[in-house]
Amino acid sequence: GHNFQHKAYLLEAEEAFSYDDIESAKSLYEKAVSTAREHRFINDEALACELAGYFFLEVKMKDTAMKYFMQAHEKYHDWGAVAKS
Repeated sequence: GHNFQHKAYLLEAEEAFSYDDIESAKSLYEKAVSTAREHRFINDEALACELAGYFFLEVKMKDTAMKYFMQAHEKYHDWGAVAKS
């Protein structure tokens, strides 16, 4: 179902990256993040942000990486707050 779409994007992103297809990987990571967000999967969105962050570090796009890490951090925080309540 569509619930796992973001996970599929993440797998495709990793695969694209392993083939050095940086452009595809970039857009797939972005899709994974936005799809998880659309479906309100806070923990998955955090994970997608984190993985995207590591990817952007690898490809020397530090500013973008930091943006994703910050976003992941916020999401983990939100999720922790939700999980505890």
